[in-house]
Amino acid sequence: MIKNQIEYYEKASRRFNPLKHFQMRTQEMENKSNYGVRTASKWNEIVGQYLKDEIYPVVHPIGQETFSLYAVFPTGIFEYALDIDGATSLIKKEGVNPTIFNPTQIIASVDEGNINKDLNNIKTNHKNPVMILQSQRLTGNMPHCINGNHRIFEAHRNNEKSIEVYHFKDLEFVPFFYDDLSKAMYYLEMDFYNVINDKRDFLKDPYGSFADAF
Repeated sequence: MIKNQIEYYEKASRRFNPLKHFQMRTQEMENKSNYGVRTASKWNEIVGQYLKDEIYPVVHPIGQETFSLYAVFPTGIFEYALDIDGATSLIKKEGVNPTIFNPTQIIASVDEGNINKDLNNIKTNHKNPVMILQSQRLTGNMPHCINGNHRIFEAHRNNEKSIEVYHFKDLEFVPFFYDDLSKAMYYLEMDFYNVINDKRDFLKDPYGSFADAF
């Protein structure tokens, strides 16, 4: 059933219209407040200058490890593309340290639809470390494994006491987005939430927006 759900997301995401989504979100922001009008104007400019010719869904290159994370919106299901190889390179470059978890703490981050439980068909690939994301806007503030599902699953099944995991929250994983459209969509949703709820989450400037950071 879970596998069928993933297949459904894959198929449904191909029908998603990013420009229609941006238009709906900016209209709602414009109708909310003066801050919403300013923020929507910035996003309309970004769409016109940088995003209107972006290819969607993104083409995942052969030989490069990427990950698809799906988000359900009123306009449909969008595929966020994450560059796993790029994330690993950044971890090494920045000297990021892993967090030690008991597998029971993060087993909920594992998507069972991505687990191959047939021991005879498992192809070991540990070139990239175990990574989980945790985002208020993207994962409902719940951890979500983007690489190493099987390693977490096996550690939990074997009652291991600890596992090294690279844990990224909210804005920390923005550099992992493979394409500009994924990054723009994430920032748009952050701005949309802030406008509709009159918040300034993760913003230092009360008059600023994530559109400024794109």
